[in-house]
Amino acid sequence: MKQSAKSNYLFNVSYQVFALLVPLVTTPYISRVLGADGIGTYSYTYSIVRYFWLLSALGIATYGTKAIGIWQESKEKRSEIFWDIFSLKAILSTVMIAAYFLYVAFIAKNKSIAAIQSIYLFGVLFDISWFYQGMEDFKKISIRNFITKILSVIFIFAFVKEKNDLPVYIIGHAGFLLLGVIIIWFPLKKYINKPNIKNLKPFKCFMPSLMLFIPSIATQIFAVLDKSMIGWLTGSMEQNGYYEQAFKIIDMIMVIVTTLSTVMIPKVSREFKNGNKDIVVKSLDTSFKFIFFLSLPMCLGVIIVSPIFVPWFFGNEFTQATSILQILSVLFIFTGLNSVTGTQYLISTNQTNKHIIMLLIGGGVNVLCNFLLIPKIAANGAAIGSLAGEIVIAILEISYLQITKQYKFTNIIKSCYKFVIAVLIMSAVGFAITKFMPSTVLTMILTAVICAAIYVFALLLMKEEFVLNEAKNIIKRIKKQ
Repeated sequence: MKQSAKSNYLFNVSYQVFALLVPLVTTPYISRVLGADGIGTYSYTYSIVRYFWLLSALGIATYGTKAIGIWQESKEKRSEIFWDIFSLKAILSTVMIAAYFLYVAFIAKNKSIAAIQSIYLFGVLFDISWFYQGMEDFKKISIRNFITKILSVIFIFAFVKEKNDLPVYIIGHAGFLLLGVIIIWFPLKKYINKPNIKNLKPFKCFMPSLMLFIPSIATQIFAVLDKSMIGWLTGSMEQNGYYEQAFKIIDMIMVIVTTLSTVMIPKVSREFKNGNKDIVVKSLDTSFKFIFFLSLPMCLGVIIVSPIFVPWFFGNEFTQATSILQILSVLFIFTGLNSVTGTQYLISTNQTNKHIIMLLIGGGVNVLCNFLLIPKIAANGAAIGSLAGEIVIAILEISYLQITKQYKFTNIIKSCYKFVIAVLIMSAVGFAITKFMPSTVLTMILTAVICAAIYVFALLLMKEEFVLNEAKNIIKRIKKQ
């Protein structure tokens, strides 16, 4: 059943918040039980299966959502589209599963762990979430996700008790993902007809899916490649474990920075199509201010509290993850900028090809840095490589917009200088607190609260327009209540 836009939004937001909170509960426990070696083994073997996962999924989820959305009202047509898309996915997944088992048999070092990771590929094969998204029925997906995530957490705490329980931990993740995928097949018969095998045309969906696949695959493969290269170039599962845990924290927080660009795509696309370039530029101005407002204090905040946070949250075994986390925290700034220039603007204004080229160049820089730095400084080298890649992408995309006169670089400077001043003041206080007070959780919390207050207060004193407007809006809402 089609849900209202407000209902779909609430279901999605509630699950995303829940998904962010779950690792805060499980990560400290798993870090201490499995240790750096166990986490590293999981990270490396998962990074390998992820390649096969990506090639199985292609761009089918995005294409399927759009295609089903167009034919929501026609059961016959959406049934035809569903079975064409699913048959393509079944073919790709079967090939990738066979290829993965050949990898396990002849190449994988830890064959038993690698074999268990194959459960993820069966999850990809049977995943039809894209159909319900196309039907705008997010309720079923969200409820499914809630249930399986809760069951997974209960399973992990109940059965993962010692370092040798890594296979059980993987089953707790991959097994419940597969269960959730299977569950949403049961109500499907209400929406579609049975397939007509003779009329299936799976490969007509291939090229449209492939075109949507290219932008997302570039980003995802380079992210996974970092972990693989740590394993290949160091042979150390511990180093992979340090990187995995640090990256997990960054990934959890990054959603806050990059969500805006995804939300802005429909508006920017519509205004660009209607020729309202002034509105498009204004939306970029607002987005850049939002990114700087959040990413600068998040970056410096993580750098300040990491020496306290890492041993407290992950355990003393993971202290080497501190420097990795501090380096990766700078990604908040540059990944945020790239989400605006790339996702929000270039893709929305039909310049996806330019975005792809710049992603590939940045990815190439990432790989080159990995080759040069990982043998010397291990996981820290991978962190620097990731950061270097994002910086290059930011420089290329901003330069492209400046050269083609689509957006002025001076607008970005105007957007950020007050935020830079405020965050420098905040950082000076934050570093002073952590230097002269004991390294305790209380100090970490106190530092975060004081720094946040100083940052906002400094912006209000400088009469920063973005912050003043938001403050006025909050006051208006309070008065109405």
